[in-house]
Amino acid sequence: MTEEKNENKVVSSKDAFSSVAIWQMLVFVILLCFVWANEVLDLPHKMFDQPATAFNMYRAFLLSAAIITAGIIAVGHTYERQRAIVKRMFLTCVYCHRVMHDDGTWEHVEEYFMRNYPHDMDRGACPECEKMLQSVSDGGKKKA
Repeated sequence: MTEEKNENKVVSSKDAFSSVAIWQMLVFVILLCFVWANEVLDLPHKMFDQPATAFNMYRAFLLSAAIITAGIIAVGHTYERQRAIVKRMFLTCVYCHRVMHDDGTWEHVEEYFMRNYPHDMDRGACPECEKMLQSVSDGGKKKA
């Protein structure tokens, strides 16, 4: 029963777009830290020998609010756009795993990725296929 539930589960528990969004938010957090470090430590005065400026909490809060707003808009928009692009990108055959192009032609998924996203692909066998191949090779040895 547990195996059936796992096999029927199509939605991935790990969303690749979430990890991109997390890295983007991390950049905005670093910007926030820089704004506050600049305000507290007066970095231009210490690094570039500029005239000293007093700590201004309102300036720091205003810049922080702007960075947070920009971060929410940028990360949210990027996340939703990436999801929409990938949803529109693929129509695959359930049986042969071919991908349909915009012009209606079909191509095997590996060929599609190699042509559109050229990079080295590692190939291997999943545990179920390894078991199947092992049983096939063991069956061939017993018959011989």
